[in-house]
Amino acid sequence: MDNSFQKFFVVAKGLLCASAMVMLAGCRAAPAPDAGFLSQPELLAKSEDLPFDDFWVHPDANLASYTKVYVAPVDTQHLLKQSWWDKVNITFDEQGSVDKLAGIFQKDMGNSFKEYDTKKYTVVDQPDDETLIVELALVEVVPTKIWLNTVTEVFVGGLDQGTTAFEGRLRDGKTKAVISEFKDREFGQMSIASVADLEWYAHSRHTLGGWADDLPEVLNRKPGEKLSKMSTVTLRPW
Repeated sequence: MDNSFQKFFVVAKGLLCASAMVMLAGCRAAPAPDAGFLSQPELLAKSEDLPFDDFWVHPDANLASYTKVYVAPVDTQHLLKQSWWDKVNITFDEQGSVDKLAGIFQKDMGNSFKEYDTKKYTVVDQPDDETLIVELALVEVVPTKIWLNTVTEVFVGGLDQGTTAFEGRLRDGKTKAVISEFKDREFGQMSIASVADLEWYAHSRHTLGGWADDLPEVLNRKPGEKLSKMSTVTLRPW
């Protein structure tokens, strides 16, 4: 391949990838159906000002008042049934991979609260009466289709980034009452070239980190403040 053709190939690929990213940047994953983890899913409503698909908070709850947070082990027993296309993956020990992601999600969430405001939040190992209890469930983890992206990466970049969905609820440490519930589903973020396109669960790990960053922001949102949803594209190459 001569030098001029190489340059043409690189430019053409860049233009194709950029065009695809522009067209798909506004495409978001459809909200996931109820997976059975939430206590009162019928109370959730679409949230335009929050980074999650659906959200509910008890009218008497003051989510910003808590200074102690306990993040419970993440549930993986409410996974939604996958479609035939979602199952077209060659992976090993999928349940083990989901359980590993659950551990990452729990750790990321705890770290996010610590980093959000080191003077406000204390993440505890056991909840007491003054603690906000965070309960989370991974309800969908569709791996990236490496076999597809391996073929398309050379020409237009990765075409499949998988999907990830979660459900969450908050409990008051004293009453143990559920005071808020929420859920979200996201595609993996698109990029012109990303190592994550060639890994089964890298996009899911990035999504979990995004949700972990979002929750403290939601709890401390000022009245009328609009929080952005997770971006569908990224310049991150990994």
